[in-house]
Amino acid sequence: MSLNVNVLDKGKNHIKLLFEGVSLPLLNAVRRVALAEVPTMAVDEVIFVDNTSALYDEIIAHRLGMIPLTSDDALEKYKMPEDCAESTEVEGCYTILTLDVSAKDEVLTVYSRDLISQDPDVRPVSPDIPIAVLAPGQRLAFEARARLGRGKEHIKWSPSTVATVTYLAKVSLNSSRCNLCGKCIEVCPRGVLKLVRDGIEVDEGKCILCRQCVKVCDRDAIDLSWYEDKYVLYIESSGALKPERILSEALKVIINKLQIIYNELNKLGSVGGS
Repeated sequence: MSLNVNVLDKGKNHIKLLFEGVSLPLLNAVRRVALAEVPTMAVDEVIFVDNTSALYDEIIAHRLGMIPLTSDDALEKYKMPEDCAESTEVEGCYTILTLDVSAKDEVLTVYSRDLISQDPDVRPVSPDIPIAVLAPGQRLAFEARARLGRGKEHIKWSPSTVATVTYLAKVSLNSSRCNLCGKCIEVCPRGVLKLVRDGIEVDEGKCILCRQCVKVCDRDAIDLSWYEDKYVLYIESSGALKPERILSEALKVIINKLQIIYNELNKLGSVGGS
């Protein structure tokens, strides 16, 4: 069977693709790499100048690390962590975000929008993420360093909040048994079934195989299974990278790994041949 890929749904922070002719293990590899090995920027070190808030330095540092930072342009501008670890040159290894906020006469909430980045391409994905609440007279000031990292090192570097591979549902209706009572349509949580003039219309791409329609049908008019060669890949982004960029970067990682294996096998072959 030839390989076919169709976009079922696409938004600002998610993409849903239907694959045909692709093995399940390969798609699962893409899913795992999208979660664990596609690099993004995140705060890694925080140097506190002043913190008189009710929160410990460690709590604020953890919150800063979990704020997603835009990383689409950063992938080309900054070095990978392993490259920085092997070099004494720190240029291109990180960027700095600073904050210095004081509450005067009223309670003040400090948000991610208050962070000032040295690099306009690396900034909080959302300006409305709360960092701390300052009482009157309290101050919070620090310097935070953000660098590239991977989800397998810490979840704060994972660009994907959700990455799943599922079977494509196969919904079969027996028109001779169905009396169009509409019970299956009422219980379906995803709107897979729709009553039309000619009968019931089915959108298999929405089905999550919950089997509620099968349970409620007392005439056994619905048969629910799945296609053996069709899979749905769904990736949801934290906003650090576009979902399609996550997918392309994941494929690059897999191709690089396969190339390394191929090169090593070639070395073994040449040794054995000699």
